[in-house]
Amino acid sequence: MAVAASALLFSSCGSLGTVGSVFTNTVEPVAATSNTFGTKVGTAEVKSFVGVVAIGDGGIHEAAKNGGIKKISHIDVKTFSVMGVYTCKTYFVYGE
Repeated sequence: MAVAASALLFSSCGSLGTVGSVFTNTVEPVAATSNTFGTKVGTAEVKSFVGVVAIGDGGIHEAAKNGGIKKISHIDVKTFSVMGVYTCKTYFVYGE
């Protein structure tokens, strides 16, 4: 019962994909386009602390801008989390 209550307490509505309740370190696809795979990559990230405070700009536009990308080929997301106390999502946008 305590584990279920903790999972609810430390989960967030923004969590998508494969998430471990104790530790998560995954990279998963988000989207792909018909554009050819690009050689450039841009990143953007958001961080959450104890599910109470979340900061950052993890938007696709921000990641594309950071990589100098005008035509997006695909997007991946890396999720790193330790018991929901600290979570970081990094979005990787690939393109030209």
